[in-house]
Amino acid sequence: MPAHQTIARPRARPRARLRPRLGATRAADGWTMLRLVLVGGLDPGTGAGVARDLLTAASLAVGSIVVGTAWTEQDATAVRTVEPRDPGRVRASLAAALARTGESGSAMKIGMVATGAIAQAILEASASFGGPIVYDPVLRASSGGSLYDGDREAILALARRATLVTPNLDEAAWLLGRPVQTESDARQAARDLHALGMGGVLVKGGHLAGAATDVLFSSAGEQLLSCPRSPGSSPRGTGCALATAIAVELARGQPLDAAVATAKAWLAKRIEAATTVGDERHL
Repeated sequence: MPAHQTIARPRARPRARLRPRLGATRAADGWTMLRLVLVGGLDPGTGAGVARDLLTAASLAVGSIVVGTAWTEQDATAVRTVEPRDPGRVRASLAAALARTGESGSAMKIGMVATGAIAQAILEASASFGGPIVYDPVLRASSGGSLYDGDREAILALARRATLVTPNLDEAAWLLGRPVQTESDARQAARDLHALGMGGVLVKGGHLAGAATDVLFSSAGEQLLSCPRSPGSSPRGTGCALATAIAVELARGQPLDAAVATAKAWLAKRIEAATTVGDERHL
């Protein structure tokens, strides 16, 4: 090789910037992984229940751990069977799931509890959990079939443990033992449920005539959240998805009112883009 000849060296590639993993949020000391614990019943069609919760969390780039309370056989027309899990197994599963998430960057969403004994098991297993809890007190399926076998007090006790409870009109009526049919009824129901010891209450107005106005009531006061209805039939699992999306935003550090508003706006877009699968509309 001639003395004056030099060998060209490949140019060094610029170092790639480190990106956070999906589901991470920035904290003062770096990135913290968000993890949701999703507690509820399994709908085999994935339109509602804990399967819908899991799909919702994944669409929001958040990881999840699932704790099943019951296996159901149902579709858009009927609930055929409900098989609750053993309460002791639910208690052990939830305790293990919460231990895996730790206290930082985690939240819990509770849906169908199936029985009063399972509600009590969830209450016991979550006693030391310090993160936000969103409880959607699922009592009946969209088709009208019953999804809860137990007394009111077991549900009320679990609701008092939650950061936010998200009943629809029928569920609010069952919790209070009186009809809740109008926006005025919903506003009073939210106040009365809060007075029973619940932290935050979101009475969902999807079944109201006219605009879908939700009533949020907490120690900060009342807030009404309205949005126009999308054309067509309502997809199944909207209540499940909304509660899960709120839990995600609370885990990200948003205050309650902002978390609800953000989740409600996200859900409105998903309803507009809902697709038909068989005889059901899915988010």
